[in-house]
This record gives sequence, C-alpha cells and structure tokens, in this order.
Amino acid sequence: MRVSDVMRWFGYERRGIRTPGFNSVADLLGVEATAAGVTVTPRRALAVPAVYASLSVLAGDVAKTPIKLRRRVADDTFTDALDHGLWEILHDLPNAETTAYSLKHQMMLDLLAHEKAYAEIIRADGQVVALWRLDPERMHVDRDAARRKRWRYTDDEGKAHEWIFEPSKPPIFELVHPSPLQRCKDLIATAIALQRYTSTFFARGGRPTGLLESDVDIDEDQKKDIRESFTKWHEGVDNHHSIAVLEHGLKYKPLATANDKAQLVELLQSIRVEIAAAFRLAPWKVGDVSKMTFSNMEAATIDHATGTLDPYFTLWEHAIRRDLLTNRQYGRYDVTFDRASLIRSDMQTLHAALALGRQNGIYSTNDARRKLGENPIPADQGGDRYLVNGNMTPIAEAGGDADPT
Repeated sequence: MRVSDVMRWFGYERRGIRTPGFNSVADLLGVEATAAGVTVTPRRALAVPAVYASLSVLAGDVAKTPIKLRRRVADDTFTDALDHGLWEILHDLPNAETTAYSLKHQMMLDLLAHEKAYAEIIRADGQVVALWRLDPERMHVDRDAARRKRWRYTDDEGKAHEWIFEPSKPPIFELVHPSPLQRCKDLIATAIALQRYTSTFFARGGRPTGLLESDVDIDEDQKKDIRESFTKWHEGVDNHHSIAVLEHGLKYKPLATANDKAQLVELLQSIRVEIAAAFRLAPWKVGDVSKMTFSNMEAATIDHATGTLDPYFTLWEHAIRRDLLTNRQYGRYDVTFDRASLIRSDMQTLHAALALGRQNGIYSTNDARRKLGENPIPADQGGDRYLVNGNMTPIAEAGGDADPT
C-alpha cells in the first residue's frame, strides 16, 4: 500500500495539505514504531500508572491555581480587575456549563497528551463572553490560499466548522507545547511492555515453573494429557501453591524464575522515575517516596511550583493576553496565575513569615489576615495601617518629628 493512496482516501491531496516527512502509512496516521514493539497512543499511554499520575499532577496543579486579571494603575502597580468581564471567565466560569477548574484541567490534559489544546472564543459586541473547549483530535490547523491561519473542526455530529485568524479578534484560544508523552514514546512503550509482561507472569504465577521428567517412554498423546491436566490443576492465582500429585514415575524439576534475575521490581521503579523526570516531576509526585523526608518536602514543593509549573503558567498567561485581550487592553491589563496559592507552609512557619513581614512594613494586619483566610479588621481600627519594627510606629511617622502624644 502506498502512502499516496491513503493520502488520497483521506482527502489530503484534495485539500492541498502538505505532508512532508510521511514515509509510511503509520507516519501518516500518527502511529510511530517503538523499540519495544508497542504502539503508543495517548489512550494507551494513560494506562501506565506513572504517566497517568504525571498528567494528573500537572493538570490538577494548573487547574487549581486561580487566574487573575489585573489592571495597571501605575507603572509598577496593578489591582485586581474584578469589574472586567474576563475576570469571571478566567477565575470562575468560562461558560454556563463549565467551571474554571474543569476547563483548565481538561485543556492541560489535551496539551500534555496531544501537544495542543483549543477553546472556541465566543464574543458579543466584541467582548469575550465564553470559552468552550474543543477536542484536539477533531481539529485540523492549516493555512488558506491567502496564507491566513485556519482551524477546521468536526463535531460529534459530523458537522464541519471553520475559523479564520483575525489579529484583532482571534476566534480560537490555542495552547501549543511539546509533551513528553509524544517525545518519549520509547520510554513509555517500555513501561507498557513491562506491564504486559508482569500481567502475563502473574496470570501464570500460580503454576509451578519447571519440568516433568519420566524414566519411561511417553507418547505424544500422553504428554498432551499430562500437560493439560497439570496446567488445569496448577495454573492461575486460585491454584497458587497447590500440591502436585505425580503418577507413572513422573518427577518434577523446578526451574529458577527468570524474574528473579531480571529484578523486575527495581526495573519498574526505574521506569517510573524516568517517566516522572520526562515530565519534570519529582519521583514523590508519582508515588515514589523512598527519598522523601519532612525536611526537604517544603523545598521540593517550591521547586515543583517554580521549576515545573511556572513554564506552563507563563504559556497560559501569554496565550490569554494574545487571544483574549484586545489591542487596546493589551498594555493596560495583565494576566497572572496566583502562584503563591500553591505553596502552603506549615502554620508555624507561615505565622512567623507574616509576623516578620508586618513588623517590617511589608504587610498590614489585613494583608496578613487575608493570606490566612480570615476576615479583615475595619480600617478605623487600624487594620490597613503599615507599621515598622521597633516601637511599631506608623510608617508615615517613622524617622520624623511625630507628636509623642
């Protein structure tokens, strides 16, 4: 079968789509051969516990981190734009049926599995009013005759939809980022092959592994009957460690299990750590806590937020500014993930940090209370006053000739 034939069947030549680098039908359909001899697809990769855990951690952490739209009020000063229509869409409810958490979680899974994630932007009078997630497996992106970017999508009913890029009002919110799930297929294929081998091994682990020897001649029919009978009574988990009864001079000779030499447990652990590393995750994030202690947990959490999640946060922030803000809004508004919400210290450390910040004029009493989730103190009772260390003098009077009374 020639690739050109398959291309013609799927309409690639008719649509004028360039297909560079397609050397086989597998390449054309997005299926690549691996050294382990296992075909890796996103659905099959998610059956590997380490892969599923990696995607769940990344998608969950990004989804639970609030997005804030901020308005610039001075050169380096921003305030939450609570009155802007995008605040609710990004922070709470992207559309009538989907919460912000659900949309971010699903789009992150799309991004990690397919390297692309899409959402349709619904506008009314030029303003964004909703975001609806689109399945990346149903989306095809190319360029029209005028070299404009074009998105073509087929919905569940087989109906085709098409959007053309407009710089002032992009129709599609798009995320693009390389994914280890696509780039490390040999590693994931090895994990899938190991799972298959392990399942097969334990499926037959109930039967004694060895040889049946006899001093007398046994014809083929007798061998077959003996093998079937022995397998029936000693194969499977339910017959594990059952007692073998041998007749006709048969002797059982056990054989060493190949798994003992292969050190399967260590190999599975090594694969799990390598998969976590491919997703830039610490092993404890996917269940390997062998090297985790209370003393390094907080540092590891901070490293996870700054080293692993921050590139995804930046990707989202830039894409939101590009696709959801108009040209007039671009310089007046900023979009940011609330990274501080990811880092939770123990209560003693948190109170000590807030106390130090308050004593040095960094936080007011209400600033500290908000970080603790407590209600603010009324302003007339000093809740918004900033103090400095020493005798807790109001910061406006520090170093001055304030009236001692």
